[in-house]
Amino acid sequence: MSLPPREQEEITSLVEEGRFTSQSDVLRTAFRIMLEERPKYRIDIAINLYKKGEISISRATEIAGVSQGEFNEILERRDIVKEVERKEDESEKVEKLKSGMNE
Repeated sequence: MSLPPREQEEITSLVEEGRFTSQSDVLRTAFRIMLEERPKYRIDIAINLYKKGEISISRATEIAGVSQGEFNEILERRDIVKEVERKEDESEKVEKLKSGMNE
């Protein structure tokens, strides 16, 4: 990640003045504050990770800070098909194919 020179100088100054232990500490703190100020970003992060299959729906609701019901509603409003539904659809197709082969 790169920052404009001015912002890099400001971060370095905060570390040199002892406000933070490292540049990473400054960025982690800034990120945490941003998420506190804009909780919808947490939802965006959770949805992105969930869509990529990197986290479960339970973990997504923890990150988003909402109930599973609320998260499901958000997914519906954004026209996002839940992974569980896709897997169930695939399982149903497999079962139908199996039963068709036995006839």
